[in-house]
Amino acid sequence: MRDRPPSAPEPPPAPGTWRRVVRLFMPYRAAVCVLVVLIAAYSALNAAVPLLTRVVFDRALFGPGGPDLQLLALIAGLAAAIACGVGVVDLGQTWLSARVAQRVVHGLRTEMFGRLQRMPLAFFAAERGGEIQSRLAGDTTQIEYAVKDTLPGALSGLIGFVVAAGAMVALSPVLAGVALILAPLVLLVASRSGRALSTLSADGQRTRAELSSIIAERLSLGGVTMARVHGRRQEEAAGFAAESERLARLGIRSGLVAQLVLSVGHVFFVLTPYLVFVAAGLTGGITPGTLVAFTVLQARLHQPLWQILHISTEFRAAQGAFERVFGYLDLQPEPETGQSPAPGPGALAVREAGFRYPGTGEEDRPALYGVSLEIPAASTTLVVGPSGSGKTTLGHLLAGLHPPTEGTVVIDGTEFGAPLPGRICIATQEPFLFQGSVADNLRYAAPGATMDDLVRSCRITRIHERIAALPDGYDSPAGERGALFSGGERQRIALARALLADASVLVLDEATSALDPLTELKVVEAILAERAGQTTVMITHRFGVLDSFDTVVALEEGRVVEYGSRLDLLGDRHGLYARMVRAQTGAA
Repeated sequence: MRDRPPSAPEPPPAPGTWRRVVRLFMPYRAAVCVLVVLIAAYSALNAAVPLLTRVVFDRALFGPGGPDLQLLALIAGLAAAIACGVGVVDLGQTWLSARVAQRVVHGLRTEMFGRLQRMPLAFFAAERGGEIQSRLAGDTTQIEYAVKDTLPGALSGLIGFVVAAGAMVALSPVLAGVALILAPLVLLVASRSGRALSTLSADGQRTRAELSSIIAERLSLGGVTMARVHGRRQEEAAGFAAESERLARLGIRSGLVAQLVLSVGHVFFVLTPYLVFVAAGLTGGITPGTLVAFTVLQARLHQPLWQILHISTEFRAAQGAFERVFGYLDLQPEPETGQSPAPGPGALAVREAGFRYPGTGEEDRPALYGVSLEIPAASTTLVVGPSGSGKTTLGHLLAGLHPPTEGTVVIDGTEFGAPLPGRICIATQEPFLFQGSVADNLRYAAPGATMDDLVRSCRITRIHERIAALPDGYDSPAGERGALFSGGERQRIALARALLADASVLVLDEATSALDPLTELKVVEAILAERAGQTTVMITHRFGVLDSFDTVVALEEGRVVEYGSRLDLLGDRHGLYARMVRAQTGAA
């Protein structure tokens, strides 16, 4: 079996899992109390039938004077009424348990989704997408089943066991003692096996998450393309088969452990009636009706006990799902930013800012350190530098995607360290398009945008003609992550979306890298003309012919090495900016 790919560290098991599960039901405690009453009524009605059977044998059929047809008819009517009552109560408890289950799972699902949305970007860079999907969809589905079916079944089994045992004691304390003598042994075996089953269940959940990650990565468009280009299809299939085989072995072991509990229970269920018969033969005064009723009650006793044994295995499996969900709920999200700064012209300032990506050692060079610069409102700023110089990191700090690990970033005099929708927008090198129409993707930044607004922004980014030529125009699908468009087309759609946001500050982080130089020049000039009077920061490697910027910032090894007007920096022939321009243009 191949080694698993590295992933984010597994969060520790949530402490006090079952206490936390109980707290999930506190908002619905009234409904749970009604459910318990319904289950108790259901068990009591079921236990009443054997008592009627005793009356049938001892009085209606074999009592003094022969069969009593009137009493038989009355008992038959009572039995019918009890059957109807059982059906109504069962229907009520099914509806109520389903309602409580859906509310609890809905709360867990939405809380986890909201928590994940507030996690730092570094979390999503390290965590596998399949793992997130597995916990948000697969684990919550297992919890839904546990709450909807397993929990009511456990309550029904427990209450049914108590009611049946009570009725047996009322009929014959001696026979009841014989019938229950082996029950503690069965419960002990169930408890011991349950711990092993819990461990196997947790391993199974992690393996399912690994399978989900493999499917999400390897069967994506990029994953399939890379496997075919490099001839790795057989290796990918073998890796998936190995992980699937691991899950299959875990399933077999879990099934064996669960069956051990059920097999011990089966021995108890088969042996106990004969122990009762022997005890009845040794005990005087046991009437045929009492023995028949007792035998029926034994079935009523065995059914809930069997139910409890079966459900105990389900509970252990659900425990792993609860722990994985609670593990995500215990993650520390980014702090809330509070109220956004009041609207302003969009003046940015970076003051002694530094940034170190999580997971890098203290001995590693930080991505940025000691960065200070002023970006006036309504200005255009070009950020350049060699690969790895910290350009993208600076862009993320300016957009609020990362808070600086030291120093501050300020907009219009107010410090911030989180995104400011409507104030600051960023377009990145790898634009993300949803599986929807082109219009839906554009309106994500401006839900109220009209079709004229969409067309205008797309004309500015030189993508309107391509969209208009599609069979359904702006209503045409974009494909999985925009796969129906080329890289340059996706970037131009994303640029049009960023323009629709109409933010006072726009950061372009290599957002035109997939365009040819002539188209790039036209698009950049059109965007700057459209945003005249607003702040625009452009990060790019290809800047040799771009001369429409007020200020140039040159980064090297995480520091600002040059900062000033384009002509001033070109005047220093040995400066970084001048040398990079000569390398790109070939100018002397």
